[in-house]
Amino acid sequence: MKRIKKLIKCSLFAVLCAVGVHAAFAQSRAADAAFAQGADAFKTGNWQLAMMSLRKAASHAENDTAETWYMLITSEMYGASYAEAVIDCDYYLRSFPDSMYVPYVQYQKGRALFYLGDYEKAVLLLSDFCHQHRTSDMYASALFWIAESFYYSYNYNEARSLYERIVSEFPEDAKAAPAQLRIETIAQRTREEKLLYLLKKTGEAYLSAKEGYEKQLKMYDTVSVTSSSTTQRAADLQQQNEALTEEIINLRVRVAELESTLGALQDMQLENAALLERKQNEEILRLKEKARQVQNMLDGGAK
Repeated sequence: MKRIKKLIKCSLFAVLCAVGVHAAFAQSRAADAAFAQGADAFKTGNWQLAMMSLRKAASHAENDTAETWYMLITSEMYGASYAEAVIDCDYYLRSFPDSMYVPYVQYQKGRALFYLGDYEKAVLLLSDFCHQHRTSDMYASALFWIAESFYYSYNYNEARSLYERIVSEFPEDAKAAPAQLRIETIAQRTREEKLLYLLKKTGEAYLSAKEGYEKQLKMYDTVSVTSSSTTQRAADLQQQNEALTEEIINLRVRVAELESTLGALQDMQLENAALLERKQNEEILRLKEKARQVQNMLDGGAK
């Protein structure tokens, strides 16, 4: 009887072990499948699928690695899931402080904050990145996003100084061209503000001259011309009215010129904005190619 009980216990233990091994094996297969699917989606630029699959893969201990989270964060940035990227960047920096991708993650967190409109935090984080990684190939890009944060905060002086630094110190960098466009945009904006001020003042002068002309005209109409003194007064008023009429004509011409110049500047701004967007799209393509190269490197290291 004791022997039978012992055999039953051994059988149950064996069954439990087998179940446990099977479950572990099934989980391992699921983890591998999720990672493989996420990696394939990452390579092809299917960012939504990559995010979903890589997050599922990272939920398994064997895939909770710096490489998996690196690809997930990259996918989130390309997929415009910036809030999720910030959270995952924080997890990455806590969990993998010695990873070779730490500078990249710091940089991407700064960019994510910029796209979320948190310009102050973006400036602080990217400034820290620049202090810590002066030799990084992302240094000029970090300066650019700091400048962009200032630009969208209407701090044009700080932005312009950084754009000028990028152009002068990193003329071969991909961010040099969009930085130059921003410099021109800021210059145009400054001229536009001056033109708007002149337009406002000219418009005020025009209205004042018109009001004075109408007032003098009424005075002229009410003056009697029966005496030499009143005749002289009428002649004086007529001369003043002629001068005011000429001033009004000149002011009208000036207003038209200012409006035309302002319109041309605004057209240039639209052209520059379109060109900047094209440059940024080219930069995105370049970064995507770089991401694929890194993925190929990861695949080679895993073999």
